[in-house]
Amino acid sequence: DRRRDRPARERSAGGRALLATSVRIDYGQLAPYFVGQSRRAYCGVATGTTVLNALRRPPIPLTQATFFDPPVAAVRSATRVAFGGLTLDQLADLLRAEGLAVDGVHAAQSDLDAFRGAARAVVAEPAQFLITNYDRRALHQEGAGHISPVGAYDPGSDRVLVLDVAAHKYPPTWVRASDLWSAMNTIDSASGTTRGYLLVREGEAKASSMSNNGVGG
Repeated sequence: DRRRDRPARERSAGGRALLATSVRIDYGQLAPYFVGQSRRAYCGVATGTTVLNALRRPPIPLTQATFFDPPVAAVRSATRVAFGGLTLDQLADLLRAEGLAVDGVHAAQSDLDAFRGAARAVVAEPAQFLITNYDRRALHQEGAGHISPVGAYDPGSDRVLVLDVAAHKYPPTWVRASDLWSAMNTIDSASGTTRGYLLVREGEAKASSMSNNGVGG
C-alpha cells in the first residue's frame, strides 16, 4: 500500500504522535525562530537564519535580509544567492563567517548508519543543529535541490522531522532516514558533488566570549 510510505505531517495526528515520542530537543529550540524562505532560492538563507537565531536567541532576531551582514556578504552576496542559491559547502562557509563551528558531510563520503547516528545524537543536544541538503525528487516532491533543518528523530519509526523552509508549500514532514539519505546521496549539478548534511554549533571563540560576558547559551 503506497499510502504507508507517505510522509507523516507534523501537524497531523500521526505526526504529532511521532513528535510526542521522539528525541526533539532541537525542535523546541528551532520552532520559535523558524521562518519560511522569503525568496525562491533562499532555502539556505531561511535555514541559516533559523539556526543562528535558535543558537543565539538575540533580543532582535535576524531576518533573511539582515542575515547578510558584512562578514557573510563578503563571502557571498545576497544578490548572488538570490539568483543562484547555495550549495552545501557555500552555506557552511556563510555560517562559519558568522562564527559558527560547522562540520560538513557529503553523502559520497559517509553512509546511512553514520547519518542516522548523527541525527539521533544532534537533535538530543541543546545548541547543536542538523541541516540537510537533499533532492526533492527523490522524496517524490516537486522541485530539485533543497535545504532545511531537522528538528527531531523518532527511533521507533526511524524517521527524522524535516522543518521544511518552503513553508508556503510543505509543512514540517517526517521522512524515513533511509529515504532522506537517498535524497542527500544525489549529485548537485552546481557543485558537482553529492549533497549531504551540516552539523552546526557555536564556535569556540564565540562561546568563550559569551561565557566571559556572563551571557547564557
